[in-house]
Amino acid sequence: MPSTARFAGLGLGTVEEEIYLRLLGVPAADAEWLATRLHLRVVSVVAALTALSDQGLVEGSGDGNWAAVPPDVALEELLLRREVELRRARGRIGELMRTYRQGRPGTEAGELVEVISGRESIAELWRTLQLGARERLRILDRPPYVRRADPQTELSLLARGVSARVVYHSGVLRDPEQLAGIRTFTAAGEQARVHPELPLKLALLDDRYALLPVTAGTELQSVLLIRPSTLLDALAGLFELYWSHAMRLPAVPEETPEDRHRQLLTLLAAGLTDESIGRQLGVSTRTVQRLVRELMDRFGARTRFQAGIQAARADLL
Repeated sequence: MPSTARFAGLGLGTVEEEIYLRLLGVPAADAEWLATRLHLRVVSVVAALTALSDQGLVEGSGDGNWAAVPPDVALEELLLRREVELRRARGRIGELMRTYRQGRPGTEAGELVEVISGRESIAELWRTLQLGARERLRILDRPPYVRRADPQTELSLLARGVSARVVYHSGVLRDPEQLAGIRTFTAAGEQARVHPELPLKLALLDDRYALLPVTAGTELQSVLLIRPSTLLDALAGLFELYWSHAMRLPAVPEETPEDRHRQLLTLLAAGLTDESIGRQLGVSTRTVQRLVRELMDRFGARTRFQAGIQAARADLL
């Protein structure tokens, strides 16, 4: 019997799901008929029908037949019940955390900061935190860069309306593969900026959790999970400070002079050399220098710094 798992999120098992789907296609059927069609034991079918009846998905009659309740009614009611159960479970998180902490004696600081070790444990924690994010995700991302282990989770987060703001180290502009990956997320709604100096890697989820590496190694071997505290507030303030000073991620090069100048200014502000800017724009170093001169002439500036100030005033940055 194939496993469809279409309604796993509603708490239905594979047998229950198959029986409900089979009953949708017929006016009614008894347990023996269903057992024969699905290659199951009758006792298993009866148990599944009873469970489906308890959830309001099927109705039994006096002659031993069962009929599916229309899905627009049955599934809507089941969804509402599941939502109520989830809200109740969320409300018990505080109580469960108190029990968890009582079983692990330690200082108050130890309760607010937890060390998670092992790449698999860290990956699972990161995925769980993203799935639980409700409003916003904020990230400082600096080298060494690591490949996104589960990009679909981040894309799903954006798709359900969670705000994502990420400040990348400007070095990412020199890495075409990394930059292409970032473009995928900005196309899905991520707001991205670049900064030439970031002190650490940091992820903030809502105002509930912060995640940062224990050390700045090439691989994440251990991370700190920080819960609501003055430390979490300080890390949130650190992010906002760097976000306010970061430059917008340069757009894909355009042909208009205005767009080309805007991108050039962003790359200059990110601290890239003329050679690196040339690679990013797909032009020679001499062309970059010519574009810089055009900007300086446009704003009547003697230096690049003055041109940047005038561009900011003109809202080009």
